[in-house]
Amino acid sequence: MKYVLISLLSSALLLVNACSSRSPNSNFYLLENELNQVENTGNLRIGLGPVKVADYLQKPQIAIRTKTSQIIFSEFERWASDLRGLIINSLQYDLGNELKTDNVFEYPWRKSDQVDYAIQLDIHRFDASFDESSAYIEAKMVLTSPQGQSVARAFATTESLSSNTYVAVVSAERRLLQQLAKQIAEIVQQQ
Repeated sequence: MKYVLISLLSSALLLVNACSSRSPNSNFYLLENELNQVENTGNLRIGLGPVKVADYLQKPQIAIRTKTSQIIFSEFERWASDLRGLIINSLQYDLGNELKTDNVFEYPWRKSDQVDYAIQLDIHRFDASFDESSAYIEAKMVLTSPQGQSVARAFATTESLSSNTYVAVVSAERRLLQQLAKQIAEIVQQQ
């Protein structure tokens, strides 16, 4: 009887101890835009969208790829908002800066917006690898003029991580979006 009482007391103490331990705090990240003090005076009107992201990116956790093509989602390293929305916001900002215009409209835009070019974007990959200390973006773009002429391009770009941390991943992924916007803007300017 004495052993049963001691055993029950020990089990109760273990249960109380297990319940009182805290899980780590979650960290939340944004793809932040730099403050731009330059006024964009261009008249070009760009429609951005639809923008699609790969299914595996439709999670709140930040995606990390391993050497074995496994994707790891850390439960405590998360996007502060919907990743697709963060990407669209960043690309609107970057395309506006690259093309010197404040007229970058998210899909679906209004008919009265009268866009000069529509940019459809399909992002197949947007992740990082601590094994390779790099972040990656792979995307396909279709640029369409009001006359219906289309230009399709595929993009694949990498960016080195300054360290193997999630802060470095988010910074590198933000730079990848800036590079993508610059490449898209160059194609728009060639039309």
